[in-house]
Amino acid sequence: MLLAGLIQATRIELGKVASARAGRWLIIASAAVGLMVAVIVGLTAEGLTFSLASFYVQSTISLPLPFVSILLITRDFDRRALSQTYMPIRSASRMVAAKLVASMIIALIAASYGIVLSVLVTNFAPTAAEEPWHGVGIIMIGSALVQLIAQLTGAGFGLLLGSSLAAMVADVAVPLGLWLVSGAVTGLRGVQVWLTPFAVVEKLLSGQMDAQDWAQVGIVAFVWIVGLNAAGILRLIAPLSHR
Repeated sequence: MLLAGLIQATRIELGKVASARAGRWLIIASAAVGLMVAVIVGLTAEGLTFSLASFYVQSTISLPLPFVSILLITRDFDRRALSQTYMPIRSASRMVAAKLVASMIIALIAASYGIVLSVLVTNFAPTAAEEPWHGVGIIMIGSALVQLIAQLTGAGFGLLLGSSLAAMVADVAVPLGLWLVSGAVTGLRGVQVWLTPFAVVEKLLSGQMDAQDWAQVGIVAFVWIVGLNAAGILRLIAPLSHR
């Protein structure tokens, strides 16, 4: 019963994405820039590999696409809507869950699209690389994780800040700022790979992951997915519990 309700609610949320002009254009823009980058990489990269193509394509797609999840979250949960509309905690919880599942579906579709582009580029572009398909399985898994981290980070900022503009700015500025600062300060460089999404993208798409690399990905996912979304859900639920 709960699963059926979640599936139906997720369909509704995906329908909201499809029906919203901004959401449609963001998806189209993400697909277009991914294709453009794939073509550029195929024409210019020396020693092209599936790993290299995936890094550029998946990274590019993951930059604008999280705005779709931010808009999906703030459509119903911005601060003004919450202050003017009564919503039972149970209904709000189910809607949040559906929005997060919808965000994950969008992420997996985006990852699959990026994988197809990377496969085509690697297959048809000339390359001097000896093993252009090295680590292809790990890279495909990494592609999915890259998009999931990006989408759910965007959703987390939407839940936490309750403003589309503020969440979009934070989604770019906070991870990028932390990455730049931790890379510039000598004493923080060791922290960079454990706390910043940008640092783990290259690892996930390298085709070579050891136990420490997976641990770093796990910590980043915990901070930016679990931690951020949990804080956002608490921000959302706390005022509802007092009504």
